[in-house]
Amino acid sequence: MQQNLKQHDIKFVGINGQISLGKENAGKMISIDHIEENVWVIKAGTFIPESQKWLYKNNGIERLEKALEWVENHEPQDNFDEVIKGISK
Repeated sequence: MQQNLKQHDIKFVGINGQISLGKENAGKMISIDHIEENVWVIKAGTFIPESQKWLYKNNGIERLEKALEWVENHEPQDNFDEVIKGISK
């Protein structure tokens, strides 16, 4: 069970413009929302690359899973031209 962690830290911005969030956060991806002047909200998470966003729109993952299931249950066609004609119909 995850404990409810509420903590307030004060950090100094170094001369190179960086802050440290601690070694326990090393390698994590974070989102930084600059919501108004001098106010930022930092969240750790997993973010979807632009090139993969299509999977999460219009049932993309479901459609991909159905296509993979179809491939597993059908033998490959020998005649590529016939397959292309069938797809274009």
